[in-house]
Amino acid sequence: MKKVLFASTALVATAGVAAAEVDFSGYGRFGVLYNENATGQDETNITSRFRLQIDATAESDMGVT
Repeated sequence: MKKVLFASTALVATAGVAAAEVDFSGYGRFGVLYNENATGQDETNITSRFRLQIDATAESDMGVT
């Protein structure tokens, strides 16, 4: 019981310090890519791209961002 009490007390004490604003953004796309080669061998490929950007800001107890 002491371990649970100590862990919950530590969690409450650090809740203000660990406060941060996190934003998720990004984009995704997919499609078909067709290549016509000079050798007569045509290729069709499925292509995709995904980008995830994470922006986070935090502020200390002294007001430093």
